[in-house]
Amino acid sequence: MHIVLHDYSGHPFQVQLSRELARRGHRVRHQYCMSYTTGKGAVEQTPEDPEGFSVEPLCMASEFARYSPFRRVWQEFRYGVCLGRQLRSTPPQVAVMCNIPLLAHAVAAIVLRISGVAMVFWQQDVYSDAIGTAARGRLGRWVGGALAWIADRIECLIARNSVRVIAISENFLEVLQRWNVSPDVVTIIPNWAALPEMPVRPRNNDWARSHDLVGRNVVLYSGTLGLKHDPRIFLELANALCERQPDARVVVISEGQGRDLLEVERDRLQLKNLILLDYQQYSSLPDVLASADVLITVLEPDAGRYSVPSKVLNYLCAARPVLGIMPADNEAADALLTSGAGVVVIPEHRGEAVARLLNLLAAPDRRAEMGAAGRRYAEEMFDIASIAARFESVLREAVEPGTELVARRPASVG
Repeated sequence: MHIVLHDYSGHPFQVQLSRELARRGHRVRHQYCMSYTTGKGAVEQTPEDPEGFSVEPLCMASEFARYSPFRRVWQEFRYGVCLGRQLRSTPPQVAVMCNIPLLAHAVAAIVLRISGVAMVFWQQDVYSDAIGTAARGRLGRWVGGALAWIADRIECLIARNSVRVIAISENFLEVLQRWNVSPDVVTIIPNWAALPEMPVRPRNNDWARSHDLVGRNVVLYSGTLGLKHDPRIFLELANALCERQPDARVVVISEGQGRDLLEVERDRLQLKNLILLDYQQYSSLPDVLASADVLITVLEPDAGRYSVPSKVLNYLCAARPVLGIMPADNEAADALLTSGAGVVVIPEHRGEAVARLLNLLAAPDRRAEMGAAGRRYAEEMFDIASIAARFESVLREAVEPGTELVARRPASVG
């Protein structure tokens, strides 16, 4: 098959899937947006890549304005036109669309339909739900509600015009049913981490030494700090550790609005133990995560049902314990508790997070057990060969209706 896999974010496990599909004999063009600021995976093409695999980075005229509504709408439209032009110039047999902003996705969907290309919607989130929550909060019930309805209709049309939908969690089935998407076209495939790219590294490594993190307790977060996250929790953790463990460090690796807030508040509160860094090279991520004694993930209640933080999956590979401040019904929270790799504090009880963190820092044997449990879970669940086989089956069905599919509802999710 000739496949385009467009992952707007450029995340690690999506490009791992593209390479694996190419190893299975398909021609795979992996596309992503260079202008979107987030941690990227191994999106650079190398001589070792399989024949048939290629990378096509797309970019905007300027950095994506995720916090400016009017600029964002215009950028999304222009990106959709650019993506549509790219797809139409060399049409694939099937296009897998992932993490694309709604308006851009809608424009690209129209182009794919005109070109007769089968579109598979790899649903990573319910973007209209997040947009609606933000719009009502900023613009009030009526104006925000109208924008929420428009976003919902756009995402509904995208899903209904997809030949197949791959959802990452059974939690998405309810909204897909509301959109009148037939259950027969929906397959559940949970997210994973690129395990071969995430070896377990020693605590004392070059990255840790270069940031003066050896010989002290380290609490670390790496990832986006957007509307789904409250960055103030890191101020609370840093303040508590400043009083109890002055040598400890809270390291936050991120960029954008949440990071900017932390910089201002850190200086105001004089929290010298709060270390703020830009996104690091993907190749250094194993050392980055290994530098921590405890890894942190945060997620707000409104985002808890549909969002599955992929950073948690990388954390599991790193063999480090995880403190999740997130809704208990989130898939990632379930993975932490099921595997025994971490502890979960719901956002409404976030005051407990400090006590849980201090307990973990005081129990090195327990941390080692939790880290080992997380790595075992990753090794059991993140087998790219079996995952790619399931995707391949769905893609064949999209191109050749009637092809038998593998089981659609896995017994467990990651």
